[in-house]
Amino acid sequence: MKKVFRNLTVVVAAAGILIAASPVWAEYPERTIKMMIPFSAGGGTDVPGRFFAAEVEKILGKNIIVSNVTGAGGTIGATQLSKAKPDGYNLGFMPVGTTTTQPHIRKTSYNADSFEPICMVAQGPLYVVVLKDSPIKSIDEIIAKAKKGTVVTAGPPPGSLPHIAQAAVANAYGVKFKYVPHQGINQVAKSMLGGRVDVTVWFGDAAQRFGLRPLALLDSKRSREFPNVPTLAELGKPVESFVWFGFFAPRGTSSAIVSKLSNACDAAVKKPSFVANMKKAKRLIRYMPHKEFKAFFRRQFEQNGNLLRAVGLIK
Repeated sequence: MKKVFRNLTVVVAAAGILIAASPVWAEYPERTIKMMIPFSAGGGTDVPGRFFAAEVEKILGKNIIVSNVTGAGGTIGATQLSKAKPDGYNLGFMPVGTTTTQPHIRKTSYNADSFEPICMVAQGPLYVVVLKDSPIKSIDEIIAKAKKGTVVTAGPPPGSLPHIAQAAVANAYGVKFKYVPHQGINQVAKSMLGGRVDVTVWFGDAAQRFGLRPLALLDSKRSREFPNVPTLAELGKPVESFVWFGFFAPRGTSSAIVSKLSNACDAAVKKPSFVANMKKAKRLIRYMPHKEFKAFFRRQFEQNGNLLRAVGLIK
């Protein structure tokens, strides 16, 4: 009989632990959350990231401190996140290049297994853009200049999607561009204003924010924002390139926390304020919940590794 009571005591004690533990997850978050963005303030990743953080902050009821950890194509920030404590208080908003191309190029300490993808938030097609008052009026003029001399392009460090995209454009036309790495679009725009860079491949918001003019869209169909800008497919070169942005946690973050954050994502992207801000910034909202995004992320990691090999950036 005593043995029975001892066993019963163990069962009751274990149940008590579970009951006591359950409110811990229910109460998450209990303090300020850190969200890392691996590029400079005002750049292509920072803009949607801060819109998103503001909405999630309201939904979770706790402050979210956004930090820009720049350098090496976003890999410095991504490396820090991969090594952070997986407690739900260290999160990151990162793009496709940092998470799925840089690991192949730089042989980073992180890879597709280093993060827990929470949700996809946004997607943005890339444009070939020049200064608003540039004498270059078309893609054909850029190609003609490249055949006669040197066309200087610029963007994030090698291996980023803008870098791969401009290489793909050059390859499609049988020419070469000279690529100059920059930390962000702010620096690229300054170099263009200074006459050191002819053209770049960037998001549509660059036209509005930095006085740049899109010449072509790397998509299969025209955009609503720039209906008069032709696609490269229309010009006979079907080159397509999109950048997506996702919300990540370090590997090992509990499924309960990831689930709560994924639910917060779902609510955040539907908020009228987020929709309005993204529209103003000419960004496309594309939401994927946790499970769908996790599978997509894995496919992208493998596919972009193959693409890098195809354009000769890695062996």
